[in-house]
Amino acid sequence: MSWLWGLGGSTGLVLLVMFFLGNAYSIRYRGHHGRLTQEESRALRLRTDVDTHHMRDQWDVVPWWGTSKHVIRKWTWDRIALDTRLQKVMEKASGSLTRAAEALAELSDKALPGSSINPYSGTLAVIDPNHAKSHTPKTALALLNKVSGGYKGWTNQAICTLGGTFIICADAYKGEVKARLKRKEKPEPRMKSGTVAETSRLTWKMGQLFLSPGTPAIMNFLKALFARINPWDRHAVIQYQGDTYYAPTTMFGASATIMKVMNLCEALDLSSEDKEFVGYCVAMHWLDKYLNDSSWFLGGAFTPDRHSLIEALQGMYAHIEDNPTRAAEVLARMYEEADEARK
Repeated sequence: MSWLWGLGGSTGLVLLVMFFLGNAYSIRYRGHHGRLTQEESRALRLRTDVDTHHMRDQWDVVPWWGTSKHVIRKWTWDRIALDTRLQKVMEKASGSLTRAAEALAELSDKALPGSSINPYSGTLAVIDPNHAKSHTPKTALALLNKVSGGYKGWTNQAICTLGGTFIICADAYKGEVKARLKRKEKPEPRMKSGTVAETSRLTWKMGQLFLSPGTPAIMNFLKALFARINPWDRHAVIQYQGDTYYAPTTMFGASATIMKVMNLCEALDLSSEDKEFVGYCVAMHWLDKYLNDSSWFLGGAFTPDRHSLIEALQGMYAHIEDNPTRAAEVLARMYEEADEARK
């Protein structure tokens, strides 16, 4: 508090208000609110719980009295649904994941990572607390090789590690990826979710506000600010059981991270099916990280990439099929499969 006094009354007040607003908004997404017991997780059924606990809209995830566990129920159900899908297709998926891991290892042997600090170096902290904030592509691949038994045994831990390793490598090798896409004469796909995916880049827009001051920069910043705090955003609404259901999400329609991972997959010449399974791994890594209390401390409270399943799916299908709207259909089908498996 004391340092604010040195900034002048109005400036200090503005910063203080921004700090509290930012924390109040982000509280909805932090996985350590309203923990579920093992019994509650095992008993979770979206087919009945969604109406029993009034879990249809976005406001049910605000941790007010009586709703504190709704956000965890939703994110837990997404993890159950994704795990059900992966287990159903694991025989086919394992081949794709092995090919993806081997292609990534080959790239690491040939290409040099960028010189900039990798903002995702702490993303594997929960799996490997000994390197909480210092993973490079080489060390991440070494960890992946270890937990997967040489890229052969795709346990949940190995799947999450592959997802985190792709995230680290997508940022580290973005220069090489861009060069490969250029040689393939394939334009780099933009995020096409038709939602707040572009406009919610608040920190980037803030930089533009200071570097290129003027009316356009101010308007872009205000638009990005509104996109980030808009409580009526509909990008995560799906049709489930004849009614709308607001899937758990952060503020993005499709995060930039999943698009960078898809670009990396393209640069590695992976098939559409392989890309889809890699996308599932990234989503599983995000969900596991979100639901694990320790990730906020081991990886750092400001470590990026705590995104949702719907965001991963929207980015995947924007890239693979040029159709991000398919994500809602796929997610609803995942929910149905998980409900059926838990009967």
